[in-house]
Amino acid sequence: MTGIELVVAILIGTGLGYLGDRYLNTFPYLMVIGFVLGAITGFRNAFRLISRSEKQDQNKRRTHNSGK
Repeated sequence: MTGIELVVAILIGTGLGYLGDRYLNTFPYLMVIGFVLGAITGFRNAFRLISRSEKQDQNKRRTHNSGK
């Protein structure tokens, strides 16, 4: 899931930038900005998802070890 979210965020950012460039006739500036913002958003979401998963794993290990 993490990889898909990363790719989708980049595609959305790039696509919105491309549409903005076509509307404002500023190609490729907004597309590049959209790509960068999409990449930042995608990596941030991936980091959050991985961090949340690691915390859940740690909590499961603590609960499992305290039961012994």
